[in-house]
Amino acid sequence: MRALTLLGLIFFAPSTMGQDTGLSFLRIGVNARAASMGDAQTASVQNAFATYWNPAGLAATRKNSIAGSHRIWIGDVRAYDIAAQIPGSRGGTWGFALTATDSGDLEARTQPGEPDGIFSAQFISSGLSYARVLLGLRTGLTLKYLRERIFDTNASGYAVDFGFQANAFGKRLNLGAALRNFGRMGILETERTPLPRLVQGGIAFSPFQIIAIFDEARLLDLMASIETSHLFDENLTRLHIGATVTIMDLVDLRGGYISDDALRTYTFGIGLFFDRIDADYAYIPFEDGFDGPGHILSLLYHW
Repeated sequence: MRALTLLGLIFFAPSTMGQDTGLSFLRIGVNARAASMGDAQTASVQNAFATYWNPAGLAATRKNSIAGSHRIWIGDVRAYDIAAQIPGSRGGTWGFALTATDSGDLEARTQPGEPDGIFSAQFISSGLSYARVLLGLRTGLTLKYLRERIFDTNASGYAVDFGFQANAFGKRLNLGAALRNFGRMGILETERTPLPRLVQGGIAFSPFQIIAIFDEARLLDLMASIETSHLFDENLTRLHIGATVTIMDLVDLRGGYISDDALRTYTFGIGLFFDRIDADYAYIPFEDGFDGPGHILSLLYHW
């Protein structure tokens, strides 16, 4: 289990110090917009990345979208994500997502001094989602297949996500909540890796807008999100606050805050809109003691 001890410093750092929650890459936000807004995305997400945050968001629009993301994390760990949103028949919407995380070469140590060798770790999550409107609520479900490899040992498992969203006050207020990563892994070496089970929910609202008189174009739109998440295995509750200012439907300026996170506190980012393409970037300053900062670049195409 020496590999797992070292991996805890890399993949589990977003949790409370010293607590290994297993497969914690599943709760590191996959896209730049969310990461730059303190991961406050459960109530407002409405595109292909809803497959990760809240599958109910897939039912918010009948548009197609496809997205990809590249994340640079602690210790130069790289993660790659793709997601798709495809409206189906009878009002339902399908989603697909794939996440792959690679640690690169790591030194295995059981004591100070020369390393005992080199090892690597890979984690994969693939998911199929379905969402539709039921009784005025957007509801969604995701089924995920999970696989991990450390040294030459492998394990696989499954997880289920479920969520809902609702609008109020003419869509100026969005509410949402999601349960994520409820499932079970197979045995890796001598024990099962626990999943980072959590529940997250909150609101997203637009308190201020400037709209052109003649064509009703949005000249400026402020949106804020306030959410909380509870990590069951750590019995830890966190606060997520995010805000974004959209200028003339061309540029987003974003900022966020996460409480009780060993790795992140404040986050920042920017978004650029080109017709049907959204390009987003997140800058994540890490707390002292971690190599950083982190960077996330996302692209989304919708039609």
